[in-house]
Amino acid sequence: MEVVETVVWIIAGLVLIQLALLVNLLVKKSSKINMELTIQRHLIRLEADYWAFLFYDKQDEPELPSNPSERVQVIERILNKVVDEVKGDVETTRVQEAAHKYLSNPYKKYLHQGSWSQRVNTLYYLEDFQMADLKEEVYHHFLRLENIDEEYRQTLRVLASFRDERMIRVLLNQNDLPQRLVKQMLYRFPKDFIYQMIQIINDEAGRVPYNVHIGLITFCGEKGDSDYLDFVETRLHFPSKELRLKALKSLTEMCACSDLSLLEKYYHSPLWEERMYAAKLAGILKISQAKDILLTLAGDGEWWVRYAACEALRRLPDGQEILSATADQHEDRFARDMAQQLLTVKVGESV
Repeated sequence: MEVVETVVWIIAGLVLIQLALLVNLLVKKSSKINMELTIQRHLIRLEADYWAFLFYDKQDEPELPSNPSERVQVIERILNKVVDEVKGDVETTRVQEAAHKYLSNPYKKYLHQGSWSQRVNTLYYLEDFQMADLKEEVYHHFLRLENIDEEYRQTLRVLASFRDERMIRVLLNQNDLPQRLVKQMLYRFPKDFIYQMIQIINDEAGRVPYNVHIGLITFCGEKGDSDYLDFVETRLHFPSKELRLKALKSLTEMCACSDLSLLEKYYHSPLWEERMYAAKLAGILKISQAKDILLTLAGDGEWWVRYAACEALRRLPDGQEILSATADQHEDRFARDMAQQLLTVKVGESV
């Protein structure tokens, strides 16, 4: 009997615990819903007037909610919509003044005491609203981080967008940064930071992390800026296959090569990827004197090299005639087949 009574009490206790948890969950959900309804009411009342204040020289600032939590959420949503509408360009004095006035202190608190999700959201807002006045707080936050997770990555992106020069050394001294993150930081750097990195890499190439070296070459190609051409071309002389291939690819993206003799050895490279990029570049630059070597590469043993060579031939002056003659007369059957395929494809289309 005592055993039964004990079991009943245990079951009753478990049921009460479950009910307490359910009630707590319902209360939290209800509170969250009520807060969202409150925020929506504030936005309906304030949004149009606040936009007029930010952009149309309305002198009197609309009165924001007195509750600190509500005020932060309302101004965040208004400013976030502004960022979306103006494509991220928040170089508007009143936008930055509003962010500084209402969000600086809460964001400092979130960085020090907030949950992981609060900290990450804060970091995204800091970049969106360009709150560079908190640069030192963000940098000290970075020094406290240990794991390379989204919080760490966004902290670096924020500091790069704030033009923190210390990020140059962070990039150059850390071996475990993903290449994607490296490029994201480079895209946020001002041009003089890129020049500094190029100078340091030229002076200390042997100690630069591989992902940073590769990322910078790739970045230069994607930007297509001729000011970076010398840096990219210099990589063609490096012993690393990966660096040379990235440099060749970047030259095709930049549509440039200051010294055409640099390509000569790549037409004959034992690496098919190098032969392919050299052929591509010859076509992009319309190097007429490369016609004979391109005809040779049209019969290459690798499909991609044959394709790049025939595509390059088509780009040359009188390219269609050259390609037609190749399809009819080339001694190599594969070259004839590739030329014939390209004759049936419009420029810009793929085989």
